[in-house]
Amino acid sequence: MTNVCFFNEMMPKIGNGSINDFLVDKIDYNKDKVIAYLANGHKQASCPRDAIDCVTGEKISDNFYVLDDKEYCWCSYLAYHIKKYNIQLPKDFIKKIGA
Repeated sequence: MTNVCFFNEMMPKIGNGSINDFLVDKIDYNKDKVIAYLANGHKQASCPRDAIDCVTGEKISDNFYVLDDKEYCWCSYLAYHIKKYNIQLPKDFIKKIGA
């Protein structure tokens, strides 16, 4: 399974890099479609620790989940970051979603 945007700020041991590595000026996908897709993932695990805004460090939730679609996996806080920031996502992931 391929991890999608496991930010070091939240998952330092298995992160794909800092959120700063994923911030871009312009995105080439439909945010609403991606966020809807992410919300429908299968829950793999619950993480009983605070989720933070990886840019500001502010708490956004008391916990978070790891979700998947049997090919890719992501954390529930990814949708928050996509909504608030321009996050570069893997091209193959965007193609799969059709966004």
